[in-house]
Amino acid sequence: MDDPRRPRTARRMWGLVKPRLLVTVIEDRYAPGVAGSGLFTLHRAERRVSCRMLVTAYFSSPLPPAETLSRILDAGEHALSGIPFTRELVGHARPHDSGELSWAGHTLTWDRPAAPLPEPAESPYDHRLRLLCEPSPEGGVRGVRSRYGTVFALTLPPITYYRVPR
Repeated sequence: MDDPRRPRTARRMWGLVKPRLLVTVIEDRYAPGVAGSGLFTLHRAERRVSCRMLVTAYFSSPLPPAETLSRILDAGEHALSGIPFTRELVGHARPHDSGELSWAGHTLTWDRPAAPLPEPAESPYDHRLRLLCEPSPEGGVRGVRSRYGTVFALTLPPITYYRVPR
């Protein structure tokens, strides 16, 4: 399951926790350039169009959530590991209580009893957003949760892939 096209951070975390299932969500956003205005002047937008992509991988670990997070943080301590999450980043806080780790544009979130992860969803009113889920999950994130327990989500930094300057 180690795919060389998967970003390095995701590949390293994949080897640590041996996830049971993966749902990849690709969020593709289109944004038109919008002119703004100051108090006395009108500002032109830098771009006519900008497109960016955001990738989130949803997975479940066979380990308890606290142990999964501990292994991820331990691996982040190694030099050149490619995993941006470390114990130094977390400090003495208990990371499994917060439900989120975030550093260098990478965000790792997970289910908590009072706050499960939301389902990725397109807005029927916003045609500037398109979601692609692979493999197409039966029951989505909720199906993964009911089958395997705690769901983790790793969101990689957004990539702007297309711009039309003014």
